[in-house]
Amino acid sequence: MSAIEEKYKEFEEHFVVDYSRIKWGNIRINPKDRASLLIVEDESSFRDMLKEIFDSQEIYRVDTAANGAEGLMKFQKERYDLILTDVMMDALNGIEMAEKIIRIKPDQKVFFVSSWSSKKNMFEKFEKQFTEGTFQFIDKPFDLDEFCNRVFLFMRKGFSEVVFNVLDRYALNRAVSNLDPYHLTVFHKELLNKCIFLSNALLNLNYTRESISSFFLKDKDYMKKSGCTYEEAYCRGNVCVKISPECLVNKLKKQIEIIVDLIEEIYDRYKRFELRKLL
Repeated sequence: MSAIEEKYKEFEEHFVVDYSRIKWGNIRINPKDRASLLIVEDESSFRDMLKEIFDSQEIYRVDTAANGAEGLMKFQKERYDLILTDVMMDALNGIEMAEKIIRIKPDQKVFFVSSWSSKKNMFEKFEKQFTEGTFQFIDKPFDLDEFCNRVFLFMRKGFSEVVFNVLDRYALNRAVSNLDPYHLTVFHKELLNKCIFLSNALLNLNYTRESISSFFLKDKDYMKKSGCTYEEAYCRGNVCVKISPECLVNKLKKQIEIIVDLIEEIYDRYKRFELRKLL
């Protein structure tokens, strides 16, 4: 391995995009498109806290139940995309509730939130479900950001193991093609932040969101090429998702292409800089 390659290795992880590390909680989804979430928890303060957290994300339609019996009753009346449940509860615990629910809907997604002491019993009861990925578990206490990301990735199974180098254009295009407009906005922000970081870490250049955006706008035909009929200042974020999602997708894909070109340029300039130092 050359000295330049060794130097690059120090920063290699910063060129890697890992979907599991992206803060997908920054997405905002229209109410009719949101996933339905049932929170089953007998401790009222913790139940209210979870409801507030998931409500604020604007990704889910949230309902709650005070114990397993109420949770089962609600499930029988209205199916949910995901059930988030405690284990140790009166009036039907989480394991008993889950047993009854999977008799009704075998592929129901259930995410257990409980203490380590409950884990062995759960794995013995639901080995098939945990192995197949329809059940998940997290110990209390937990990091809230990590927990919210795990819940989101659990709902979006295709996102859970996506890892690629941002300079691998084939992998990048394949990953981008799987994103809908809401996810694309978050991924776009992730790449923008990565570009800003790399410019500073490798070249000591202070790029900002505004200075990078100027690269998009230098091309007078940019909006036309991206298929947008609105002014740039208007065509941003969820406003455009609601009015013209296809237009926003085209624009974001074009911007991602320009950002990755810039990251590639940063990397090439860094390699030339390191080569000059060696010479």
